[in-house]
Amino acid sequence: MVGSHTFQSSIDSKLVTISVMSNKSNLEHAHREIELIYMIKGNLQVKVNNKIFQMKSSDFVLVNSNEFHSFQSDEDNLCVVFHFNYFEIGSLLGQKNLLFICNSTEHDHSANRELRLVIEDLLSVYMKVNDFSQVEFLEKTYKFISTLRMNYLKNQNQMLLNTSIKGQNDRLSEIVDYLQSNYREPLSLEEVASIHYLSIPYLSKYFKKQTGKTFSQYLNEIRLAHAVNELVNSDKPITRIALDNGFPNLASFNRVFNDSYELKPVEYRKQMSGKTERQESSNVISNLETNEALTELRDYLRSTVEKSDQSIPESRSNMETELVKIGKTDAFIKYWNRLLNIGYAKDLLNSDMQEQITLLQSEFGFTYARFWGLFGDDMLLEDRSRGTITYNFSNANKLLDFLIKNKLKPFIEMGPKPKIIQKGIGETLVIQTISSERTLSEWHNLVTAFLLQCIERYGIEEVETWYFELWRPMDELNSKAEEEKDFLAKMKNNQNPKFGEYFKIFSEFKKTAQELVPGAKIGGCGLSMDLEGDKLDSLLDQWKQEDIQPDFLSIYLYPIEIDREKYRVPIKNLHSTDPHYVLNKLNDVRKSLKKTGFENLELNVTEWNISISNRNYLNDSSFKASYMVKNIVENLNQNHVKMLGYWLSSDIFSDFRDSKNILHGGAGLLTKNGIKKPSYHAFVLLKQLGEILVAKGDNYIVTKKSGDRYQVLCYNYKHFNYSYYLHPEGSTGIDEQYDIFENKETLNLSLELQGITNGRYRVKELRLNRDHGSVLDEWLKFGAVDDIKPDEVDYFKQICVPYMKVEHYLVENHSIVLKGELQPHEVRLFEFNLLFGER
Repeated sequence: MVGSHTFQSSIDSKLVTISVMSNKSNLEHAHREIELIYMIKGNLQVKVNNKIFQMKSSDFVLVNSNEFHSFQSDEDNLCVVFHFNYFEIGSLLGQKNLLFICNSTEHDHSANRELRLVIEDLLSVYMKVNDFSQVEFLEKTYKFISTLRMNYLKNQNQMLLNTSIKGQNDRLSEIVDYLQSNYREPLSLEEVASIHYLSIPYLSKYFKKQTGKTFSQYLNEIRLAHAVNELVNSDKPITRIALDNGFPNLASFNRVFNDSYELKPVEYRKQMSGKTERQESSNVISNLETNEALTELRDYLRSTVEKSDQSIPESRSNMETELVKIGKTDAFIKYWNRLLNIGYAKDLLNSDMQEQITLLQSEFGFTYARFWGLFGDDMLLEDRSRGTITYNFSNANKLLDFLIKNKLKPFIEMGPKPKIIQKGIGETLVIQTISSERTLSEWHNLVTAFLLQCIERYGIEEVETWYFELWRPMDELNSKAEEEKDFLAKMKNNQNPKFGEYFKIFSEFKKTAQELVPGAKIGGCGLSMDLEGDKLDSLLDQWKQEDIQPDFLSIYLYPIEIDREKYRVPIKNLHSTDPHYVLNKLNDVRKSLKKTGFENLELNVTEWNISISNRNYLNDSSFKASYMVKNIVENLNQNHVKMLGYWLSSDIFSDFRDSKNILHGGAGLLTKNGIKKPSYHAFVLLKQLGEILVAKGDNYIVTKKSGDRYQVLCYNYKHFNYSYYLHPEGSTGIDEQYDIFENKETLNLSLELQGITNGRYRVKELRLNRDHGSVLDEWLKFGAVDDIKPDEVDYFKQICVPYMKVEHYLVENHSIVLKGELQPHEVRLFEFNLLFGER
């Protein structure tokens, strides 16, 4: 047995333990933790489930939970071993079973280089002594986990516990799973046969045929593998180890151990701990070797940094060109610019708000304008002064006249939805007065009177093109709770609501509306952050039983996860860690619709944004543009979404006593002064896309208009790093908005479009990034002062625009190559139009 020297750190014992080891050999063992071995120097043979990996410097191999593995070392070497707590990782990633396929000795791809850099970043922080930062260590650890999830997590639903079993089927997998989970208990063949509804003789024969081992041999191998791990990595008495791992007594453990390794457990422990008489008498040698290992590790990290620095220019110059062949194309609908949320009804009578909506409409040409609060008390619709109710629709008509004049069709939220300005989850700044309580009869009379006067004023043909959404009041949005814990408590209490009262009101409204304007679309119910599979299934199942059903389902999409109890790390930010939250959530909704018989029901996202907050400077940043473009492109032609309603048109909506600055983190496309934000410019670039889809990739989309006119829209989206989730939303300083993302790497893009017509093309390029079109960055350059003057507002309006240039290209071989280096959060558009072709 070769000697082993190990020193460990358990800086965050809940999540990861790091061990630096030299000359490591070990018998086959197993443990619940996920293990990753990273070689620093020399060679090491690692055996995992009877598969052998020969590792050298910079190689890594991941051992999944409960997999049998061993080490064999015959020379001087050094490696780092990471042990991740299985339950913590599963909780952090939001799933129960994990299986990673991760080793650099067999699979050589670009993700391996990324993982090496992440590992070395973590080790660099780990090696700091005097200026060690717990926060920085956690950040790097979460980045490590995120990289594993994105590139190496292969099975989301079931972990294959023993890949060496041949011909494994579902039944055998269930039995092995049961043994792995209960090996510490006094299991018997009879018990397992009974649980799985099998006869004892059948199970015995079946198990031996499938695994090549008897039931007791296989169970003892599992117990022995876990016991070997504890012999090496714990100070527990050997008798305790035997009993804790399912052996009936010490004698039984000694016998099984000796039969397998021709060695007693006590002797093996002595060999692995290095406690020979010579080593016990000389701790100096051990300390010296430890210091040498640390020095070697530091030298390795230093050399990798130098190599990385030297390789950057080479990697940038050797970009791989991705081919896009102009061939079969698909038509698509621009679902993102059909609906815009313009806000609370009373606010829309404000001249500044109307001026901004006019600007937005002239630029983008939205079809529908969604607003709410039409029946609020501040709209002065009802007069109850004389004992009877009479109606005055003057303010409502002013609003509707304005919309129709600007060619915007009303999308009216009819429910008692208040105006809410939120700083963050559970931090409400304003809840504006909503309508007084009405009886069902009063509600019916009001709706009837409103629709009749609309028909008289605008004509039934016009009103039948409108949408009416009936929002279901939810406790969390009506709540005046100031504290986040109260907000979350209300959300969780609303997980299994009764929809009877809502269905009753909806049915009455739709019956009334259908009698007067049968062609209008009437739906609901605005499900939001608490949207989960079972809850949605329950709603749709009940709605399917009703006599009157919706014309469309409306949902709100904010990437917020309210259930933080699944996390065992100090999560303080409710933003989802899933960069594909919108796509995955819409997939779930469509599955629920199909399951409940609403497969063809129209689906509208009536509100969507990165956050519900109107005090988050991310709303003003370049990041917001890449977030919008990435999600819109990713969901293109997916899940049959008819409308995606961006929330919100203007920062005027969220203007309050604390918003004196030019920016206050509002969710609008325009600042309250009318300065165009990156989110506005994202819509500008998206508008230029053609109606024909040519190709779509991870960071780009290619579209076509009639004739030889092509558009390429590309983006460099960055998701949050894990340290972001350790702090409350909006707590990041205004000048730190770009320090919370997974990395700051540029995107080297090279696309070759093949199959285009030869000739002379005019190529127009638009860049939206931190240097061009970002009001947040321009304000920071300006000094972030809070006393902006009118002429300075005009200055911002002039400079906060994307970069633009035009060139001419001659295409002679039916292809054109577009190249660019995109900054983090950058969105870039290429438009190339044929001026004249070959004859």
